[in-house]
This record gives sequence, C-alpha cells and structure tokens, in this order.
Amino acid sequence: MSWFVKEFYKVGIIKFGKFKLSSGMTSPYYIDLRRLYSFPDLAFKVINELIRIIDAPYDAVVGVATAGIPLATYIAFIKKIPMGYARIKRKSHGLESKVEGVVEGKKVLVVDDVATTGQSLLSSAKTLKALGAEVIAAAAIVDREQGAEETLASAGIKLYSIIKVTEMFRVLLEEGLISKERYEEVIEYAKKSKYGSFK
Repeated sequence: MSWFVKEFYKVGIIKFGKFKLSSGMTSPYYIDLRRLYSFPDLAFKVINELIRIIDAPYDAVVGVATAGIPLATYIAFIKKIPMGYARIKRKSHGLESKVEGVVEGKKVLVVDDVATTGQSLLSSAKTLKALGAEVIAAAAIVDREQGAEETLASAGIKLYSIIKVTEMFRVLLEEGLISKERYEEVIEYAKKSKYGSFK
C-alpha cells in the first residue's frame, strides 16, 4: 500500500497548508486527486487496485461531477461497462438532466475521487434510485474519515476506498516524508473531524 502513497506525495497529490473544502470545512491538508490523471501509469495502477477491492456486483458506473467523472471513465474502460455521471445541480439548459448516461435498470457503482462527508455520493445515489437504477455501492480512492462511511451506511450503501487518510499519514511518517509534528497535527484534525468536534 505504501508505494502509491509515496507516489501521491512525490507528484503533489498530497498537499499540506490551509485549505477550504467543498463541505465548507478548513483542512490542514488537501488530497488533489485531479492531478492523478496527468500520470496515467499511476492512475491505471491505483484504479485497478480500487476495482480489485470492490466485491459488489455492479454493471455500470456513475461518477459524481466533476472529480468523479475521470475515475468513472477509467473504471468503465477497464471493465468494459456503461458509464455516466451525476451533477450536484440540475442542468439549466438542453434536457436539464441531473444524470448523463443510461442508468435505468442498471446495478450502479457511484464514485468520487475523495469521500469526505459522503453527502455528494449520497445525493447522487438518491438521484440514481429515482431514475430506476439500483445503487449497489459507492467508492472513492481516499476516505478522509469525516463521516462518509457512516453517512452512506445509514442509507444501506457500502463505501469502498483504497486508503483512509490516517493510514496515508502513517505511511508518510514511516517513510520520513513528513515530520512527527506534521503527523500529529493532521491526525488530531482527522480525529476531531471524525467525531464531530471540529468546527
């Protein structure tokens, strides 16, 4: 598992600083997985690992716009299955669709690059169900451990991820890529945000 964490750090996917997340939270780290697709060999290895750990019987994949779209595309291409994507907000022109692709009657895996609170994945799953899809599971490359697993589980949806952030930071510490002080800072943040005490 440590091989791709080191690669993520090397190519700038794992960043440290002060970042505002889409959830509105402020974080001392950022997982910029949009960079992954600029390194196709790494992307191919990582996404094959994600596919390997998912034991749910899906026959279509839907990405949450926008970061989940390239991930869904890779999965669909590798597995040779249909692919679509779900918008957070309905399109205001054309067919005004919230989901692109044929999903009715499909057993769908809904994906995003990073799972934080799980609300985007859950919202997309609800939209897909309303369109006649059966949402089999959800998946993300990284689980930030900020409630996504629990949020999705409450709706009967299992979240698959390759790695949780606390495991990622442990690897970075063990490999000497971050200091003990940095490690303690991000672990403390992860614990607070996981248990709802972070503001």
